[in-house]
Amino acid sequence: MMRITTIRIIVQTVIFVLFLSFVLLTTFANLDEFPGLRLWVGKILEIDPLIAIATAVTTHTVYKGLLWSLVILIPTLFLGRFFCNWICPYGSLHHFVGWLFHGLSAKETIEANRYRPMYRIKYYILVALLVTGVFGTMQIGLIDPICLIYRSFTGSVLPAVNMPTQSLFGDFRIHQGAWLIGFLLFGLVAMNLAIPRFFCRVLCPLGALLGLLSRFAWWRIERDPVKCTDCGRCLSHCEAACDPHTQLRKSECFVCFNCIEDCPEGALSFEGRIQA
Repeated sequence: MMRITTIRIIVQTVIFVLFLSFVLLTTFANLDEFPGLRLWVGKILEIDPLIAIATAVTTHTVYKGLLWSLVILIPTLFLGRFFCNWICPYGSLHHFVGWLFHGLSAKETIEANRYRPMYRIKYYILVALLVTGVFGTMQIGLIDPICLIYRSFTGSVLPAVNMPTQSLFGDFRIHQGAWLIGFLLFGLVAMNLAIPRFFCRVLCPLGALLGLLSRFAWWRIERDPVKCTDCGRCLSHCEAACDPHTQLRKSECFVCFNCIEDCPEGALSFEGRIQA
């Protein structure tokens, strides 16, 4: 039987490839000639719960299209913060880079995956962005992960990749702010070398929103204190630093299931129950 973590990696990969295809199509295709493609461009952006809520707060109007965000919000109330480690392409990028350049020892990895108070910063960022939205200033797009990765690829990565061809045919173009966007992308991804999933753990306002909803999720990681030997193995590959070895922080858990597979005693499980 295929492991749940293997299924998660397959899902992450498929969605990331689909996202890249979406970026390529919207960058090089003429959307006026493909009305169906234009429709799906809008749907993909509308599925972002943070954009939906920020738009409603800023415009004081709930658009019909914003209801698409329920596709993410409703499962979050049942499963927890699954979006961050199963669907989000920006999260998958950070996950892959962290895995590719992982150079910490086993002991250092466990220490790096412990919860830190600085992980609360994303909640302050979320509140600040929503407050500015109340006063009519829409700033969510600056740091929302879907907007950030889309803008990074279309405004910086693809133009950089396409630069040799443009130079060859005398059609060299530089997108406004491309270098800044590129350095921002590189800097945030490089921070994974110091703190795994730095952006997701510390800065992501969408993760903060889903984390607040995850506190009420029906399903969660449960620890059996009788079986647990406090070996710390569950922290070896914990993507979210959510303390599965003690009292799980539901708002931080990415539902990656790594801790369940790493536990040698079988002390962790994913169970559904109504929390008081």
